[in-house]
Amino acid sequence: MIKLMHLADLHQGWEPKYLPDDKKSIRRRERDQLLQKAVDYVLAPGNGIQGILIVGDLFEKYKPEDALVRETMRQLSRLTAQGMLVVTIPGNHDEITYRESVYRTQGTAWPGILVTNPMPEHCLSHTLEGTTVHIYSLAYTGGLTKTAALDDFPCLAEPGFHIGAFHGSLDWEGLGDRSLSLNSARLSSAGYHYIALGHYHQFSSKAIGSSLAVYPGAVEFKSFSDSGAGHFTIVCWDGSQVTLEKPPVALRPWQSLTLDVSLVENYQALKTRCLSCADPGIMLQLTLTGTPRFHIQEEQLLEDLAGAFFYLELSNAARYFSDSFLDAVSGEPTIRGLFTRRIRERLAATSDERERKVLEQALLQGLAALEGDVG
Repeated sequence: MIKLMHLADLHQGWEPKYLPDDKKSIRRRERDQLLQKAVDYVLAPGNGIQGILIVGDLFEKYKPEDALVRETMRQLSRLTAQGMLVVTIPGNHDEITYRESVYRTQGTAWPGILVTNPMPEHCLSHTLEGTTVHIYSLAYTGGLTKTAALDDFPCLAEPGFHIGAFHGSLDWEGLGDRSLSLNSARLSSAGYHYIALGHYHQFSSKAIGSSLAVYPGAVEFKSFSDSGAGHFTIVCWDGSQVTLEKPPVALRPWQSLTLDVSLVENYQALKTRCLSCADPGIMLQLTLTGTPRFHIQEEQLLEDLAGAFFYLELSNAARYFSDSFLDAVSGEPTIRGLFTRRIRERLAATSDERERKVLEQALLQGLAALEGDVG
């Protein structure tokens, strides 16, 4: 059994600008430690992995800080020192085109195999566990990579495990050259057993003819719209079939939570409700919905909850109606106006607090349902 880790889009060196400086540096360190976690997993004897494929955007920039480069090369050297296969393919963020690209300045010392050819080529054949692994790839290079000519993907007529590895966009038309547009039909004709891809940050897999094409996704969280896969991707080859393993990775937790505030009585109750899920280690996206009976002070709520979470992103999708709005609606010669007048008349006539709360919610929720109905 051949088992290789397929990594892409680590974007080492990226910093979340939405965080304050102290937490920004914490998150960068956490994200930059992912490569060490990957190497530790590959080296663990019980996992039976023989190497690693890094398919683009290992770094956020083509010229990362020297300390980050040294640590990256140290981690990859831990694998090559054990005779493991290490293949690195430049992406569009860490593009090899530029003279100061890390892959040009460190190319001769880079651990393992560094892909530098600008057009698809057979890059190496390497024997693992008695099976030859053949890898075909390219490094996008401005002025040399002819994207319009990417219709000839080589594949040797030899036994073994044939892998095409490319950082680009599969079947997405209209992209610029730096996105390296890839075509399923052309890739399928090559006859690779596995197509290791990079560029898209969410995990996906797709059968292309007899090939399995996989984006492993960016393992680590960047933002709530770019949350990452949360697992490593291990490609397994038993001599005839490709299968995948997706072991989870211990990462900083995040959560998206929707809170209906319709039945929350006041601001203090809302704050207490939010604090019930407090966790200083979590990144939380909190969306408020419903029809509250009070005005939600978003900035104040964010300030009051700031210390309860590692990061809080607040979105207010609640439907709030002010007294002046209700006065205006009550004067309408519409169903909405009639509904509002009758509920407000009953509110004015009742002294029962429980009935008042029920009527208030009926008014707010009814208006939310009728909003826009003027006939």
